[in-house]
Amino acid sequence: MSIQIRRFSLRLLLCLSLFPLSAFAEKLSLEVRADREDWRYSLGDSVTFTIDCRNPGKIKQAALQYRLSEDGERVIVEGPLNFSGGSCSLKGALDRPGFLRLDLTLIADGDTTRAACGCAFSPESIRPTNVLPEDFDSFWRQARAELLRVPPDPRVEEAPDTAARGSRRYKVSLANIENSRIYGWLTVPDGAGPFPAVLCVPGAGVNDVGAHANYARAGMVVLSLEIHGIGVGLEDSYYAGLRDGLLYNYRFFGCTDPYHFYYRRVILGAVRALDYLAGREDVDSTRLGIAGSSQGGALSLLVSGIDKRIKALTANVPAMCDHTGQLQRRPSGWPRLLRHDNSPAALRTCGYYDAALNAGLITVPALLAVGYVDNTCAPTTVYAAYNNLRGPKEIDGFPKMGHSYGPGWEEKAVKWLKDKLDHAGK
Repeated sequence: MSIQIRRFSLRLLLCLSLFPLSAFAEKLSLEVRADREDWRYSLGDSVTFTIDCRNPGKIKQAALQYRLSEDGERVIVEGPLNFSGGSCSLKGALDRPGFLRLDLTLIADGDTTRAACGCAFSPESIRPTNVLPEDFDSFWRQARAELLRVPPDPRVEEAPDTAARGSRRYKVSLANIENSRIYGWLTVPDGAGPFPAVLCVPGAGVNDVGAHANYARAGMVVLSLEIHGIGVGLEDSYYAGLRDGLLYNYRFFGCTDPYHFYYRRVILGAVRALDYLAGREDVDSTRLGIAGSSQGGALSLLVSGIDKRIKALTANVPAMCDHTGQLQRRPSGWPRLLRHDNSPAALRTCGYYDAALNAGLITVPALLAVGYVDNTCAPTTVYAAYNNLRGPKEIDGFPKMGHSYGPGWEEKAVKWLKDKLDHAGK
């Protein structure tokens, strides 16, 4: 579908300098603000960005370049600003739901400073560009039946951590499909329980995973999962060797066949981890949650869509949302699968592993976070998932954040999840 975006009505308002360049603050910086505190607009509105430059000492030469784009991908207009003072303004708008991004580059006497920000235009109207396959339910029922045929074979080894006060830490491994195992750090609060429990799923890469003892300090059992089946607590060099060798670009392995896609085993491993948590005497199996960021945010949504034991979830800047966005001239979430392989077979696989589509199966409370200048998981892709959620939901947007955590968000997410799981047991 061809969607035209009208040219921005741009008006560069060169304002009087607030101060001469020689009187500006000590550190070269760019500060940008929008004319609305929440950085949210409706279609038909326009945004006015105000740009303030603060430069040290006397600047002999200064040039400011700008670029306005949709989600950082489709450039709409760019060029120099005739920046003769310390402040200027720039107007823009979108004519379809999405995120307008402003990138600035200031070059002053050979020093370069960059800034970026974004604003939302009717984000509540963003929807996924694809639908679930007709056999989605049977596909995952068959997968879980395959997992059930594998005895769990739990192996638990105490792994004391002097920094984890008020809790006990263990190494755990469980049998998974394809003669593999999954591994993780289990941290249990002191006391008898039963406690709510959280499965933490990791971001992308081949690394050791943290134990996430902050969940245990909040009164939850936490199992922090390593998804590649290679163990936890190993030497960094071992992970690096696999990262640059056998597991290089693992995110695309088997992408032309949904039955052999890399994430099938990963998702079933997460289900097996939930089996283990639910079976522990110190865990209240009616109060299970899941949490993750980026790839982990995707897994949080994907697993919640097929495993109804999960009662609440958090997902920071979730990946794997709206794989087919690029087919509609919209962004696609990491790993941008169809840029790697745009064959019909890969397109078919996308439908079974799209976190934005899975979101439509989730009816439990969900907390998401999105960065308006995220180059990895574009905000439009995150909102495609958020708007598809069917239960109580919240989203925190950060206009100047890329692929990261917003200030205080990790602490908020732990408290939020604990509260939701406490209420799930009542």
